[in-house]
Amino acid sequence: MKIRIAATVAIAAAIGLGATGCGLVAPQSTLEVYAPSDGVDVSMTGVDLRNVMLIADESGENFNVVFGAVNRTGKPAKLTINFAGEGSDTASADFTLPTGNTLFGNPEGEEAPVLVNLPGLKVGSTIKAYFQVPGADEKNHNVTVLDGTLKEYQDYVLPIDFTKADEKPSAVKQETADEKASESTINDDQQP
Repeated sequence: MKIRIAATVAIAAAIGLGATGCGLVAPQSTLEVYAPSDGVDVSMTGVDLRNVMLIADESGENFNVVFGAVNRTGKPAKLTINFAGEGSDTASADFTLPTGNTLFGNPEGEEAPVLVNLPGLKVGSTIKAYFQVPGADEKNHNVTVLDGTLKEYQDYVLPIDFTKADEKPSAVKQETADEKASESTINDDQQP
């Protein structure tokens, strides 16, 4: 009788282990870290970049560099992203990352969008990007190239004349400041 009970317990244990034991040796995909959106995530010493992607402007020739940054260094950090296109086509984008969380690429945001030009780059493709922060190892990832087809990215599609429009106000401000300075009479009566 004792042998029968022991055999029944042994068989039940073998069936139970066989049915549930595959989790002991099989890889678990829920433990893999991945970017759950269209962009890529990049982590470097003290700086994390989230959802990095390129969004084509209205012409499809220039690309807005869009991402969120988390700077945990306690001081502003410099970031350089080098994009390597087909053949010898390359483009570089430089950013200053304030401490804390910052969004880049939104024309309505605090940080001005940065455009890169890569001839032949098509929407729907990916491009190799190299990320560098001083004091950290360079990281490379394939970055997705998108457009405004999806509603959530339409705000990041910049007009064709975005860079020209961006330059005009500062040039007008400079001319106005120069005119005011030339009309100033402060310290005109002092001898050199």
